Amino acid sequence: MDLEKIAPVLEDIVRRALYKQDYPFGTDANGFTTLGKSNKIASSSLANSVEVQISKDTQGNYTLSILMEEYWKWVQSGRLPGKKGVPVDSLIQWIKDRGLQGRDKKTGRFITQRSFAFAIQTTIKKFGIRPSNFLDSVFEEISSSTEIEELLEGASLDDLINTIEGL
Repeated sequence: MDLEKIAPVLEDIVRRALYKQDYPFGTDANGFTTLGKSNKIASSSLANSVEVQISKDTQGNYTLSILMEEYWKWVQSGRLPGKKGVPVDSLIQWIKDRGLQGRDKKTGRFITQRSFAFAIQTTIKKFGIRPSNFLDSVFEEISSSTEIEELLEGASLDDLINTIEGL
């Protein structure tokens, strides 16, 4: 199994999972219907940060570490309602990256990005954020990838999964 050749393939698989238009967002007034599906890309910083590193321990065992921005955990698992608020500065950057503009509920006038960020923060605190479970998509693609299968050179898929850490 040539881990040097597998590492960039794994990076691509993780990035593609984030770019998939497969993640539901929004609900109707009753909290049931999903309003649409989107990807997990606003600024591309998470996708651009994906890096697979190969290391070897003292017993000669290899490990593949998938590294990315720390907030991948919240993209993967979502956020429960009632928890600590999302940092406002991060929300302002997200608003800028998505090109969003908020409006006042009563007058319909545009509001500042900071006010819009606080409104989003309040909504997240009240309702939470759905988990994307993008890693499920990653492991599905790994298991069905003919390129990975060829690079395994007779090793099993379980052997590859067991060498991955960090997720």
